[in-house]
Amino acid sequence: MQQWLTMTAALIPAFGIILIGVIARRINWLTEEADRTLIKLCVRLLFPCFILIQMNRSEWPSGIDGMLVPPLVGFGLTALGFVVCWLLVRPLGTQLGMPTPVHRRTFVLCAGMFNYGYLPIPLVQQLFPKGSPELPTLLMHNVGVEVAMWTLGILILAGKLTKRWWAGILNPVVLAIAAAILLKLTGAWAMLELNARPVVSLVDSIGQCAIPLSLLLSGATIADVWREASFKQGWGVLGSSAILRLGVLPALFIAIAAILPFNPALKNVIAIQAAMPAAVFPIILSRHYGGDAPTAVRVVLITHFVGLVTAPIWLAIGLSGG
Repeated sequence: MQQWLTMTAALIPAFGIILIGVIARRINWLTEEADRTLIKLCVRLLFPCFILIQMNRSEWPSGIDGMLVPPLVGFGLTALGFVVCWLLVRPLGTQLGMPTPVHRRTFVLCAGMFNYGYLPIPLVQQLFPKGSPELPTLLMHNVGVEVAMWTLGILILAGKLTKRWWAGILNPVVLAIAAAILLKLTGAWAMLELNARPVVSLVDSIGQCAIPLSLLLSGATIADVWREASFKQGWGVLGSSAILRLGVLPALFIAIAAILPFNPALKNVIAIQAAMPAAVFPIILSRHYGGDAPTAVRVVLITHFVGLVTAPIWLAIGLSGG
């Protein structure tokens, strides 16, 4: 019970900011017109600054264990999520309210992908001491998730890769991770800390805005898509996505972390990702690449609501041996 209370307390700030984002959109304090520029600001400035600071002020395993294994695990877990969801909807899609290939492909993408950034990053900051290896390990892990989303995810949704699929992978966040690694390994960051402390403080101040603003924007997105969910319909999608994303896949992920000889930080990251609801960004992908937006919205909303109950339980289970 104490573990559950601890995990719940760690989740409340993140979900609370998302709720504030929903309210801010409803009362028109955060308008749709502002979204595009604020998202660009987050992706191109705030998150790169956040990454530079967090990866260079934390201790994390170097070499293969720190720089190669986490991205491979991120890619593998995302691919596993897609496979498990496809194994369900291929024979049972019509009975579950997904009569067309478009419905089924959208479900696989959305239910198969966990929220890998806006929720787990602040959660890691809440649960682990400042400077611990979990946060940089999570960021490295997410490189693999990004690759899986822009290759396997687009292939599932659109049936083929787009001409510039690689542009999605080479985004500012991934490039910032590469830059942070280079600065750390060459010792350049240590020189900046020593000789250019005001610049480093400026980067730190900018980066601290990344997570709160991103969570607010997530809440605004949820408020926008609420009407598309149609909770009076689509019970098959709602039930199956909750069972898979918040039941079957967390159990698989935690079992993998327990069995395989990963370092403790990566095991903790896997446990945290296992507990997460579906990612929000696939809603945008489904709209852009010909998916079924209502299916995407149902998956995201139901897993966030039910996840308020299941996430602390899975976190307590997964981190107990971390």
